[in-house]
Amino acid sequence: MLHLNYDITGLRGAEYNPRFIGDDDLSRLAESVAELGLVKPLIVRGDLLVAGHQRTKALRRLGITRAAVYTLPCETTVYDEVRFNQLHNGTDFDSGDERCRVSGLADKNGFIQVPADQITGNMRAKMAYVRKNIADLVIKYGPWGGCVATQSGEVIHCAQYALAAKMTRTPLTVFVISDAEKEKYQRYLNKSYGVFEYSHLEKTTYIQTYAQLMRLRNGGSLKSQLYEGLIIPTIVKAPRGIDFGSGQGDYARMLRSKGYNLHDVELFRRKGAGNTLDRAATNKMIDTLVDDLKMRGRYDYVVCDSVLNSVDSVEAERAVLTVLKGLCKAGGSIFFSGRSRGELEAVLKQTQAASAKSRLYFVDHNGFTALYRKGHWFYQKFHSNDEVKQLCREHGFNIKRSVFNGKSWYLHVINDDSLSWDQLEKAVLFEFELPLPGGATVGRSADVLAAFRPLIK
Repeated sequence: MLHLNYDITGLRGAEYNPRFIGDDDLSRLAESVAELGLVKPLIVRGDLLVAGHQRTKALRRLGITRAAVYTLPCETTVYDEVRFNQLHNGTDFDSGDERCRVSGLADKNGFIQVPADQITGNMRAKMAYVRKNIADLVIKYGPWGGCVATQSGEVIHCAQYALAAKMTRTPLTVFVISDAEKEKYQRYLNKSYGVFEYSHLEKTTYIQTYAQLMRLRNGGSLKSQLYEGLIIPTIVKAPRGIDFGSGQGDYARMLRSKGYNLHDVELFRRKGAGNTLDRAATNKMIDTLVDDLKMRGRYDYVVCDSVLNSVDSVEAERAVLTVLKGLCKAGGSIFFSGRSRGELEAVLKQTQAASAKSRLYFVDHNGFTALYRKGHWFYQKFHSNDEVKQLCREHGFNIKRSVFNGKSWYLHVINDDSLSWDQLEKAVLFEFELPLPGGATVGRSADVLAAFRPLIK
């Protein structure tokens, strides 16, 4: 239910708020609210502020205690509350091709509600997945959002929400302004206040195991493009290799059966197709790694397939790349891959949400997305082409061959000899002490460091 004069003094913010706003941006947002008013309702369940955290901070900075609020009519899941939060911010950015209008506003001002049949617009506008996600929440919880429109009917802010209201045939909350104020409102509303930021959210790294694929099962429909396109055509049987973060180990197992000297390590190996971690298998793989380093030294080549799109922090990404560098001898080859930022941009350009399995992602300023599922946060990292190349420069990887196809990227790089012991020690302590369910850790950093110590200056 929409309340236009709701007491916000007792509202508490959700711990999972995925938005960060610095003091300068907060001051600019407060200036916007002071000048325009609050043009979009906050979303509340009981005393919990589900969405609108930054606007509430701005209201409180201005000493405002009452504001427009939409109270959710029923209990929600944390997953839906997170989606509210992301979409409440995400609807600030329209695609520009909505051509959305609302009739009957000529003598209106401020908040009103209009029936869906007063809305017109381009139902094949870009950002179809935004509309689909908005519509899903509208169907479950009612007309929770709103838009800004001029008295002549032009929607100038949150047009995607207005189109979703038309899709679902639900009433639309409109904040109506005079035509003369359009330029001023656009000047404030088109600015970005704050960024998505997931670094403060809980990390349960072993949950990332859900991203592991059964690569060579089910008829081989999930084959690795890194292995098939870059590795198998390049390597020969005799040189020593290791696949770090090998998931279910399908490719390493297959290549060993054909005589390739390829070991693999997976810190979160699962038992079969279930979600139970196979700690005995992981310890056995680490034992082999330790013995191999002690007896034969660093590897001729190292594989890291799709691990970088499953890291959950910048620190984790740095640790993985440093461990790869340590495992590979100077002058050796490293093959690694990830997902492209272009994949997300392509989703937002789509005019139809064609697949029920597809998800809408909101990317933070570090390239991470965050989804809440099975009671945990699940992260994915997406890189731009320039970011991939910058990572290579930072870690002393000379690119020999690269494939950037808009959806994913694949690299074959040559390792240099710039690794220091301090860098490797920090990375090994991070990777081989990762937390496990029940409060334990992988607990093998001392063994791995002892094996590395004679090999690194």
